[in-house]
Amino acid sequence: MSLARIYAIALNTYREAVRDRVLLGVLVFAAAVLALTLALAELSLDQQMRVVTDMGLASISLFSVVVAIFLGSSLLYKEIERKTLYVILPKPIARFEFLLGKYFGIVATCAVFIAIMGALQFLVTAIQAGASTTLVIAVPVVLIACLGVGFLVSKDRTLVVPIWSVVALGAATWVCSTVDVELLRLLASLVLNLGEVLILTAVALLFSSFSTPFLTGAFTFGVWLVGRAAHDMVAMKSIVLSPAMKTVLSWLAEVVPNFNLFVPGRNTLIAKSTALGGP
Repeated sequence: MSLARIYAIALNTYREAVRDRVLLGVLVFAAAVLALTLALAELSLDQQMRVVTDMGLASISLFSVVVAIFLGSSLLYKEIERKTLYVILPKPIARFEFLLGKYFGIVATCAVFIAIMGALQFLVTAIQAGASTTLVIAVPVVLIACLGVGFLVSKDRTLVVPIWSVVALGAATWVCSTVDVELLRLLASLVLNLGEVLILTAVALLFSSFSTPFLTGAFTFGVWLVGRAAHDMVAMKSIVLSPAMKTVLSWLAEVVPNFNLFVPGRNTLIAKSTALGGP
């Protein structure tokens, strides 16, 4: 196994993914949804912070799943449809190396997406918590300026965004740490979102190897939906289901990944954060 070959495929996959305008559209729409949570929070009664954090984290989770399914169902199929795969495989590269490269490229793209959305969520949370207006305005301005400078001086612009996304997440985390918010809970949610994407991307690539993008997206979404619901339905003893249906759900709960583990309840995350961060 050659790490250099895997890295080359992953880098090329990442470059192909970030050029897709659909991904940019999803990012803009997701950012608008996060901004909308500030307006929706004003409609709640003494639960503004909870609305901002819960709706924001739910939006990041949902949109990261959409990105993972979209990229996983389309990128490998494009290689087969355009027959570029037949040019690559005769070269000294194993098939598993090619698939690993595709996988890591998609995961890297999703990680960048989650980092950018996480930075926006932290800034929105800081605004709701009453952070310094100067700080909330200055940090995004400096980050945007740094991104522009990076695009101007870098020879490979596609590598600027991953580095910038990590810096942006770190800066937004610092801004959020200046106010009284559940910072560890927010960070834990982002890590769990990435874990969910890791599994979902592998599932999408599996289906993409023998199916069309539409069917791959449908199959992967079905696996995700069952993984979110099957375990809860099995645990609900009072639900009215036939014995056959309960057997099917129990079987699905054993076979399908339990994606519900990546979206634990708010109280669970708060308890874990308290254990890690102290009282």
